[in-house]
Amino acid sequence: MTNTIQLSGLERHFRRGDSSVQALRGLDLTIQQGEFIALVGPSGSGKSTLLNLLGGLDRPSSGELWLNGLALHNAQADERTRHRKERVGFVFQSFNLLPRLTALENVAVPLMLAGVSKEAREERARVLLERMGLADRLDHYPAELSGGEQQRTAIARALVHQPDLVLADEPTGNLDSTTGQTIMHLLRNLNREQGITLVVVTHDQEVAGYADRIVRLRDGQIEAVEERENANPIPAPVANRPNQSYQAKKSQLTLRDTVLSAIRNLGRRPVRNILTAGGVLIGIVTLVAMVSFGVGVQREVERNFETIGLENLFVQPQFDESDGFDPFAQPKPTIPLTPDKVAQIGSLEDVVGITPVLSLPAGMDISLTMDGDSIPVRIADGGPTPFRFGPPGASNILAGSDFDGQQVGALLVVGLADQLLKDGETYEDLIGREVVLTATLPRDESSDFSTTIIGVQNGFARRALDLGLQERVAMKAWWFDDPGFLQRDGYDQLIVETTNLAAVPSVTAAIEELDLNVQSLEAILDVANQVLALLQALLGSVGALALLVAALGVANTMMMAIYERTREIGVLKALGASAGEIRRLFTVEAGMIGLIGGIFGLIFGTFLGRLVDWAAHRYLISEGVTGVGLLSVVPWWLALGALIFAALIGIVAGLYPAARAARLDPVTALRHE
Repeated sequence: MTNTIQLSGLERHFRRGDSSVQALRGLDLTIQQGEFIALVGPSGSGKSTLLNLLGGLDRPSSGELWLNGLALHNAQADERTRHRKERVGFVFQSFNLLPRLTALENVAVPLMLAGVSKEAREERARVLLERMGLADRLDHYPAELSGGEQQRTAIARALVHQPDLVLADEPTGNLDSTTGQTIMHLLRNLNREQGITLVVVTHDQEVAGYADRIVRLRDGQIEAVEERENANPIPAPVANRPNQSYQAKKSQLTLRDTVLSAIRNLGRRPVRNILTAGGVLIGIVTLVAMVSFGVGVQREVERNFETIGLENLFVQPQFDESDGFDPFAQPKPTIPLTPDKVAQIGSLEDVVGITPVLSLPAGMDISLTMDGDSIPVRIADGGPTPFRFGPPGASNILAGSDFDGQQVGALLVVGLADQLLKDGETYEDLIGREVVLTATLPRDESSDFSTTIIGVQNGFARRALDLGLQERVAMKAWWFDDPGFLQRDGYDQLIVETTNLAAVPSVTAAIEELDLNVQSLEAILDVANQVLALLQALLGSVGALALLVAALGVANTMMMAIYERTREIGVLKALGASAGEIRRLFTVEAGMIGLIGGIFGLIFGTFLGRLVDWAAHRYLISEGVTGVGLLSVVPWWLALGALIFAALIGIVAGLYPAARAARLDPVTALRHE
């Protein structure tokens, strides 16, 4: 017969304030494999302390404790955890079944902690519960079981991983006498049939009578060891006990089971967890809605740039310094963009086209007359813009054509065209119609200029139109009363089209040699993108701030959950859960709260963005603005980033509570009420 347990000079001291309490005093005891031992003594005699040491829940202050060759007195935390997971089964006085698990799931917990597959562990648990007479109670929760059924479930849980040692702390303490006898008969039969070493703590002499030996403790010392008369022979160990047959190779809780446990635990306090996730939801809604607007605006800007072509250059004249005494005075160009300069630039290599830009004076009032009806209008590019987006692309033309190189005609914005249409007419009916533009000076002098409608385009104003260069020159010459003003003042700007993007640097250098200012669309787009990126960051920071506030809510929820589940944490540790596994359980749970808030925040944020986008489009259309793309765009990287960020917020918020849960002493946790 081999020795399973060997105690030599075993002592355990506890600090209570400034004093020291000696719970165990120099215990010497040998327990053989397959023996049934009863630890008997009054309260405070050290019975439970010794049981905790045997189970690896606690460490002795001095002395030696050997179990199957393992020096538990020197074992580190991970070694003691593995000892509990693989070789020890616990039966508690208060059953300590996990309330959210069925009887079948409770019994399978030790195998789940060992990484055993769901099918294998549930099959093993089912067999044991059937042996316990609970075949019809597999899917019942602890609250639906009687005391005896709960204790039989706890015994099945203690045996499911086929341990060498079963430790039972007052297994009949909460049961009536009849049920208690049934439980003790069951434990003794298991001891005899399977050769399991069984150590039972009890106050009840009748319960102690089932044991092979009774060890009486008093004041932390062994007072007596009694051999029970007519005790059955100690059973021989079962040959080839498959102690490890239900242990996974890694012998640890799998990620799948960790996630499923986290989801199950979230259902324990649904209202609280939903409210906590709601804080994350608000942050993600803010983040997604605001950043999506920044992305939408950026894409709309890029789309408009692309209608011109990045191979275009914008040339402006050199100006005198402004008059310091009259900051509103318009500076005169020192090197104007005269027709001669236009011809000079047009002769450069890799230049394939030039579009002069000429803005009309802002003080000129213009009205349009057609079929006797007169409407005040605004000529596009009448203000001092740094550059214009030029003639619209074909995709913006609703009827007719754009200027396409011609310098004569009027291109109406759709809002103005709508006002000119008669009943039953379409935009096509306006093409080729002659209109009269009446220009009025501030001194009430006026002049008429005839032109022809060449097209209708999408645009951003209800009463706007674009004029050909010929009409612009005529109207400005009348304004200055100088037909040769171009030779003096020149054009406001030139749009120079190059052969391709590669030719932009060389053409830019050649134009700069003419002492003119040159801007490339690519450079302007880069600046615009930088500004928009900063805008997105500022908008996103509002959502990020809301998420940081939500993180405090997640941390508070997890701290409350840990307090409520302190006893459950102790049970899991007693069953073999390591500190790392406890930490992962609560970290994943916190991450799930963040992720759930992130998923619904992404949905609501996208919906909110589209709703505001729809409202903005309705307003713009009512103002005659058409052709605007989506102003709220949720790209894949924003959606994925929002979900990851939400989950990370939860994980980071749960790190400290999870670390506290992992540090809980299992003995103290098991006593928590």
